[in-house]
Amino acid sequence: MKIDMEFKGLEELVKAFESAASDEDIAQVNKTIAEKGEPIVQRIMSGKIPKSKDIKKSGRGFGSKSSVSAHAADEIPIGKVKVNGTGATADVGWEKNTQDEGGHFYVRFINWGTIYRPPQEFIYATGREADAELQKIAEQEYQAYLDRTVG
Repeated sequence: MKIDMEFKGLEELVKAFESAASDEDIAQVNKTIAEKGEPIVQRIMSGKIPKSKDIKKSGRGFGSKSSVSAHAADEIPIGKVKVNGTGATADVGWEKNTQDEGGHFYVRFINWGTIYRPPQEFIYATGREADAELQKIAEQEYQAYLDRTVG
């Protein structure tokens, strides 16, 4: 699942940064922001995913031979940061349409629900909660670049 984040309130800083930086520098700074933001998003998401009291009762169940070894909240995957042009993207969490999520295939049903269970939405809630911290990182990185280059 992807969440697009826009940094609001930083328009003047972003304009100054974009006018002072080359495309390569913009891409590198945006990559740094994404890399610093991944563990923050992972930490926040981890607190929003429900955990069972007994890990043995998690997973497929019904006498299945496969079981999970840890809670999904403790094994949130972080993807490699991808740079496209001057933008950078980071993937934190699971893809909705993949088959095996390292034993956490069923985590999608927590977020989106089933016909039997209502959704316990945590993906967008994570994005909303992480927004302020990510904005702070972006502001710090843009300002640091300007301080180094413009003086």
